[in-house]
Amino acid sequence: MNTIALGVAATFTAEPLGDALRFWLAELGVEGDVAFAPYDQVFPSLLDPGSVLGRAGAAVVLVRAEDLVNGDGARDPGALDAAADDLAAALRTSSGAAGTPHLVAVCPASPGHGSPAGHARLAARLAQAFEGDPAVSVLTSAEPYEPDPEAVHDAFADRTGNVPYTDRYFAALAGALARRLHATTTPRPKVVVADCDGTLWDGVVGEDGPDGVVIGSERRQIWQELARQVAAGRLLCLCSKNEEKDVREVFARHPELPFGLDDVAAMRVGWEAKSQALRSLAAELNLGLDSFVFLDDSPVECAEVRAGCPEVLTLRLPADAAGAAAFLRHCWPLDVTAVTETDRERTRHYQEERRREQARGEMSLADFFATLDLRVTIAPAGPEHEARAAQLAERTNQFNLSGTRRLDGDEQFVVDVRDRFGDYGVVGLTDVRVDGDTLRAGAFLLSCRALGRGVEHRMLAHLGALARERGLARVALSFRATDRNQPARDFLATLPAAVEPYDEEAVWYVLDAGDAAAVVHSAVHSAVYSAGPAGERAARPARTTELAAPAAWEAVERIATRLTGAEAIMDAMRAARPVTEVAGASPVEATVMRWWAELLDLAPTSVNDGFFELGGHSLRLVQFMARVRAEFGVELPFDTLYTTSFTVAEVAKVIEERQLADTDDEELAGLLDELAGLSDEEIDALLDSGNG
Repeated sequence: MNTIALGVAATFTAEPLGDALRFWLAELGVEGDVAFAPYDQVFPSLLDPGSVLGRAGAAVVLVRAEDLVNGDGARDPGALDAAADDLAAALRTSSGAAGTPHLVAVCPASPGHGSPAGHARLAARLAQAFEGDPAVSVLTSAEPYEPDPEAVHDAFADRTGNVPYTDRYFAALAGALARRLHATTTPRPKVVVADCDGTLWDGVVGEDGPDGVVIGSERRQIWQELARQVAAGRLLCLCSKNEEKDVREVFARHPELPFGLDDVAAMRVGWEAKSQALRSLAAELNLGLDSFVFLDDSPVECAEVRAGCPEVLTLRLPADAAGAAAFLRHCWPLDVTAVTETDRERTRHYQEERRREQARGEMSLADFFATLDLRVTIAPAGPEHEARAAQLAERTNQFNLSGTRRLDGDEQFVVDVRDRFGDYGVVGLTDVRVDGDTLRAGAFLLSCRALGRGVEHRMLAHLGALARERGLARVALSFRATDRNQPARDFLATLPAAVEPYDEEAVWYVLDAGDAAAVVHSAVHSAVYSAGPAGERAARPARTTELAAPAAWEAVERIATRLTGAEAIMDAMRAARPVTEVAGASPVEATVMRWWAELLDLAPTSVNDGFFELGGHSLRLVQFMARVRAEFGVELPFDTLYTTSFTVAEVAKVIEERQLADTDDEELAGLLDELAGLSDEEIDALLDSGNG
């Protein structure tokens, strides 16, 4: 996510969100800007391809239940469901036409007018409508940044300019939206590697012994976070400088912990450099180092891994257990937007692969394939495959012929594989359309864990048979070379295919339909293009550091340690817009200058600078007035605001005068109340003492 333009449409005035979203773009090193649709134009913006949403790289839609239905409709389940269904249909139309991520946030109901029950119903209905849908993501709150309930709504700004929320809530909402967008547009890591001493437990097992290390309640939270990663389909590995028997003994003595060694895909416990251990793990798992996250509390070990494996996202955990657990909760790369059944079974798949590796080493390659009992099922993709198909397109690199991430063919076929060692699940996908006498496959991809077993040959034979059934003469496979899909290129080189131009980057590999249907696998093919984990290690070692870009660990650590709540986000936004200190400025003038620096295009440098000269407009004016009311307890008169004398000094003077007037009024009212409670004799006594 290096360049992106955000389009925002809302059922209320949402422009204050723009500053916070721009802050997050800058924080993530992303070039782009934020554009807003006209007020309350959600449906037209979704349905018009030329709108702000249609032109954006990502669309953000903000709604309240009370805005989608009129009057008491927010309390009518039928009206709410109909509105939710209409909105869902519009979101599907927009996301399908634009092919860009769409985020929809159901925002809190206003006190007194909205209905919390209506909010909950709308949120649940939309979340259900897009469950497992990679194109539309639903946020039902601003968690984990949402402020306390009393800091969410701004009744004054809502009444004055239809801005229903505080700056603090907009900052929280922007954080939640940016985090979800990051999760939907940035490749997710596949492997989490954790240190042991100082990470999984307090103490050093080699010195304190298995009984001497401590796993308290706060350390247990770290285990829970890692168990959540396993449940989401990440492979969990251990990498520790210790004796393996000691580490295993700790696990044996704590069977009650959230995960055990059966949940660990692989481990490297010994005395080699951790960068070498990670390269060894990458080779064993047949995964690129750029899909690894390494967690360690030691700055020395983190520095060594960053130098030796810059492809790995290496993160230094805080030394204290509570800080480390909080770090993991706010570690954006570990977020998961959707979990498929294949994800849940991923560790088991890799453990079965290890048994296959062992069997392969005990017999010849030909004998191994002869006894594998491979069963391949190829079937049309149904709704139940939608999430897994999108996931395969997004994650598959090595055997992805065209390198595509989008599926736009007329038909899709999913490939399910199993053998005598276990069930691989859905590991392959083809996306085809008919073009004249040719069946063209825009996507032809297979998970690396099923490579080298002949599955790819059966996929091609299936397309050949399908073409012949439909009276088509040819099968064409789209191919575009990437820096990751050499196995796909090697596979194509074994086929009796002609190469025809496609576009500037891609070509078609074209086969006679009969030749495609007759393609079969042999052990020779596996040796030719180095498929499978063993072949991958033998033919193509892990990518060298010269080819890898360093992982952006600084930004991840900064976000996970410093930007963990709405107030922290607002502090960082203020720090990014410094204000010039003016000697002699009063405290009220200094506060006004700081607010204007945050709100306006240009920061004031003098108490004589004017609001509108610095880029102020009516919406910024509402925001400023709301801050004055919240901080100083006064409302500014309009005859002061809409004048050329609306300067820092003048508005500060008005604030001070109105504070003083309010104070005098309160003192007078208090004195009158006190006098009302006195008897005539007491009043006469007070007068006499005053005259004396």
